[in-house]
Amino acid sequence: MNPFDACWDRLDRIGTHRVALARIWNEFIEGHPFDFDLVHHGDGVHVLEVHQLEPMPPSFSLEFGEWLYNARTLLDYIVWATAAYVTGQLPPPDEDILQYPVYESLGAWKANEYRLKHLAEHHRQMLLHMQPFNSDLDANYLGAVNRLARVDRHRRLLTGTAYLAEIEPVTQVPHGREVALQWGQRLLVNGFAQVARITVTPWSDDTEVIVNPLIGIDPDGAEWADSPFWRRMPFSERLRLIEVFLSAEIAVYEYDCTGSSRKSEALTDTYRTECDRRGPLPSPTAAPPVEVIWGPVAAGRQSTRDRFLGKDFPTGSSPIR
Repeated sequence: MNPFDACWDRLDRIGTHRVALARIWNEFIEGHPFDFDLVHHGDGVHVLEVHQLEPMPPSFSLEFGEWLYNARTLLDYIVWATAAYVTGQLPPPDEDILQYPVYESLGAWKANEYRLKHLAEHHRQMLLHMQPFNSDLDANYLGAVNRLARVDRHRRLLTGTAYLAEIEPVTQVPHGREVALQWGQRLLVNGFAQVARITVTPWSDDTEVIVNPLIGIDPDGAEWADSPFWRRMPFSERLRLIEVFLSAEIAVYEYDCTGSSRKSEALTDTYRTECDRRGPLPSPTAAPPVEVIWGPVAAGRQSTRDRFLGKDFPTGSSPIR
C-alpha cells in the first residue's frame, strides 16, 4: 500500500468539483440572470449599472466548499503519508497532531512545529520554505486555500457572486460630442455593480446616449475576488492552477519517500537527483491487528429453514461451509 495514493484520489475528486462548478455556472448564465442599465445623473453624467436578477444557485457555494475541503485535506494527507514513510509505521505515531502547516507568521510556525516532529529535517525545511509568511501573503496558494477553507468549514458557505471580467462598452453620441470614461466596480456586491461613469460634453437635455455594454461575466467567490493577485485570473483558471500546484506538492514528497511518482515529470532534475542520492524509504509496516476481546457466551436459539437459507435477507446472504 502506498499512502500517497489517497492524495491522488483527493486530487481527482477536486477535478470533479471544478467541472461541476463550470456546469452550474453555465446553466445559470443560460437564463440571462443579468441586466444592464444606463442611468443619467444629470449634466451629461451617466452610470452604467449591472443588476443580477436571479441569485446564484446554492449548489455553486456547496461545490466550491467541497473543492476547498478536498484541497486542504489533500495537504494534510501529504504530511501523514510522509510521516508514515519516515517512521516506517502505518499509521504513523501521533497521527492526531499531524497536519500540513499553513501559517502567516513565524511565531505561529514555531508554536506548531511539534506537529512535524516525525518528519525528516529536510521535510521540515521544505515546508518552512512554502509558508505564506515567507512569500507574498496574498499570492501564496497555500494561504488562499487555507483561509477560504476555514471560512467554509467553520463559519458559513462562501458567497458565490459574479466578476466583470471583460468590460468594453461602446458609446454612441451625436456628432460633436466627446465621451469621457471612469471605471468603477467589477465585482457584484449584493447583486449590483456600478461599472463605469460616462460623461458626455457638451451636454444638452435632448442629447441621446446609447451604450452597448459588451461585458463578459465570470463566476467568483466574494471572499476571494478582493485579492489583488488572484482576481487577475478567471475563477476557473485559479482552480486549475492550484490543482497543478497541489499535484506537484504530492509528487515532491512521494518521490522523496518512494523514489517514484505519477507526476515525477513535474519535478526538477536537481530535486530528483537529490532524492535519488538519499534513496527511497522502505514501505511503512501496517500495525498488527487489534486483539479481539470476546464477549460473554450466549446460548444459540432455534431458527427456521428460510432464515438459514437467507431468504428475504437484504444482502442476499447464503450458507457457507
